[in-house]
Amino acid sequence: MRFIKTVACLVLGIIVMQYLHELGHALMAKALGYDVEMTVNKVVSTGGLGAKSLWHSQLIAFGGPAVTVCLAVLAVLGRRRIGEWALIITFNALAMRAIAAAVSVSNPNDEAWLGSSLSWGMWTLPFFVCALLFGLFILVWRENKPDWHWYIAMWIGVSIGYSAIVLGERSFPIFNF
Repeated sequence: MRFIKTVACLVLGIIVMQYLHELGHALMAKALGYDVEMTVNKVVSTGGLGAKSLWHSQLIAFGGPAVTVCLAVLAVLGRRRIGEWALIITFNALAMRAIAAAVSVSNPNDEAWLGSSLSWGMWTLPFFVCALLFGLFILVWRENKPDWHWYIAMWIGVSIGYSAIVLGERSFPIFNF
């Protein structure tokens, strides 16, 4: 029963964290004066125009990963209060940004695009963000020491959660800002 609960919590956590990540992009865009539409996997301008400047594009790209990192930091700070959720949140944050880095090989995503646009190199920010999230995950992991069932539950949860987001994107709600 605990195995199923862990898988379900991870799938739920993936979907919620993915929306929060995209909400970071959407709120940054809205703060800069853009009307946007947000799905579980992307934010697009509804005004027909892209960003007015490179600076705006950079801030909007920064918004999502900033939220993801903040969620992981908050999970670490509150780990004694939220228990296993801290492990799930930090693991998911790491998985989310590692997948985004892998996708960046063919289509630069968030940190890769931002690093390139700042002339820091395409892999500098993805590496830094993933290293930071890995460190946060290890910090929580050392206190929880999950058994092999947890790792299998994580693998199944990540497989289901991210498959649902990518393949079922049209089934999730769309929000306008």
